[in-house]
Amino acid sequence: MNDESLIDSYLKGDQESLGILYDRYFAKVCHTCFSYSRNRDDAFDLAQDVLLKAICSLGTFKGGSAFSTWLFSITRNHCINQVSRHKSFPMEAIDLAGQVHSEELDQEALLERMKREELESELDQTLELLTGIDRKMMELKYRHNYSVKELQDEFNLSASAVKMRLLRARQKVEQFILIGHAA
Repeated sequence: MNDESLIDSYLKGDQESLGILYDRYFAKVCHTCFSYSRNRDDAFDLAQDVLLKAICSLGTFKGGSAFSTWLFSITRNHCINQVSRHKSFPMEAIDLAGQVHSEELDQEALLERMKREELESELDQTLELLTGIDRKMMELKYRHNYSVKELQDEFNLSASAVKMRLLRARQKVEQFILIGHAA
């Protein structure tokens, strides 16, 4: 089956089609993500994020271009956003035989990464306290880099309504964090 047929089948409820699409593109997306991150673990995480974002957005795929073009556009944009946020990923060298060797992380970088992971974990726990649309909107905006326009389309809201909901959800998160740190 071609990609468009698989997408149609998935949108009609056939979960197996999604698995086929996932299997078809995961390695390619992961390879592209590696070209940006230069780290296998980060590339794997980025690929998972990209495919989740694409799956959540399949309803918006119009077929104006090939699915692979659409998917790799999402991949490229997501990787660029992540790389610019983190400024750089830990680098890995590839020898001529194709083996990947991690460079030693210095103690400071390791501590910084652990701190970031702890903060991300705390934020995940805090987001779990949000309900329904607030949580979904925050996850789409900040984990999956949805634009306000994409959120408008997803939730059928005006731009100002999306911005207000995001503001209120961020304020709730801040309150949860303040209460959590005060306890």
